[in-house]
Amino acid sequence: MRLPKLRELKEAVTAVLSPRFTTRFPAEPCVVPERYRGKPQFDPDTCVGCGACVNVCPTGALTLVDDPAGDHAMRRITLRYDTCIFCGNCHDNCTTQDGISLSTEWDLAGLDRQSMMETHEYELQRCERCGASIGTRKHLIWLCEKLGPLAYANPSLLLAKSDELSAEHSDTVSSRAADVRTSDFMRILCPKCKYDLNIRL
Repeated sequence: MRLPKLRELKEAVTAVLSPRFTTRFPAEPCVVPERYRGKPQFDPDTCVGCGACVNVCPTGALTLVDDPAGDHAMRRITLRYDTCIFCGNCHDNCTTQDGISLSTEWDLAGLDRQSMMETHEYELQRCERCGASIGTRKHLIWLCEKLGPLAYANPSLLLAKSDELSAEHSDTVSSRAADVRTSDFMRILCPKCKYDLNIRL
C-alpha cells in the first residue's frame, strides 16, 4: 500500500517543480500556429459576392439575401461567426481563391450575439429586359477579365466591363416587349432572355 502513495507523491512534486504547460492567457497574448483556422475574413478587393462560400457552409453561418428593390439592387452576404465551426470550406471553395480566408483571430467570445455578425454588400446586375437578377456587377467584371478574349462571345460581360470603365452606368430596366429586336443582343441580359432572343431571331 505504501508504493502507490510514494508514486503519487513523486508525480505531485514533479508537477510542482516542472515549468508551466499552459499559457498565461489573458495576462500574456497567445501565439497561434501558422496555419491556424480562426475567424473567416472577407477581402473586399478580391471577393466578388458570388455566394459560393454560402452554398458550402455546413452550419449556415454564411447567408445570402438579394434585395432587388430600390434604385440599386443589392446583394448582402452575412457572416455569423458565433455559429461558425471554422471548417475552412468557404476558403477552399472560393471562386477567386482569395475572397474569403480564415484568419488567426480566435478570441471571439462575447455577450451580444448581434455584435458577432458582419454584413458585406455588393451591387446586383439586373437584366435590362425583364429585371431579373443576374449576379453581382463585380462578379461579371471578374469573369470578363478572367476569360480575356473569350469574353467577346458574351456581350453581357463586355457591357458590364464597359460600364465599370465609364463614370456612370445605366440601371434602367425596360418592360419586356412581345417583339424582339437585334439590338437587344447588345444589352445585359439574363439567360432566359438570351434564350428567347436566340429562339425568335
